[in-house]
Amino acid sequence: MRQYKKLDPRNFQLNLSLTAAELEDIKNRADALGMRPVHFARLAALNDTSGGIAKSAPENQALRKIHLELARLGNNLNQMVRSLHQLRVPLPSDLEPLLKDIRALIARLPR
Repeated sequence: MRQYKKLDPRNFQLNLSLTAAELEDIKNRADALGMRPVHFARLAALNDTSGGIAKSAPENQALRKIHLELARLGNNLNQMVRSLHQLRVPLPSDLEPLLKDIRALIARLPR
């Protein structure tokens, strides 16, 4: 299997001290979104968390799967746009309609 270098590798580390309760909260919130705690913590640290990251698990399995897929989709789009910016390639014309569809899906989710 061929290994590809990342365009923007994560070469730096940030160590945090947490209480047991804080770590448990991060684990629970990450699990609710189907994420690993380290990925959830990165997302929380780099984004405005006032309303974007769930504080508790969705009520049913279907909502949990939707949250997980939207998180994955958002991550993939973020990576794509970052790569395009680094390569100085214009964004594809069909990106805005895709984002509009994703925003509509998010708006339909219960809060």
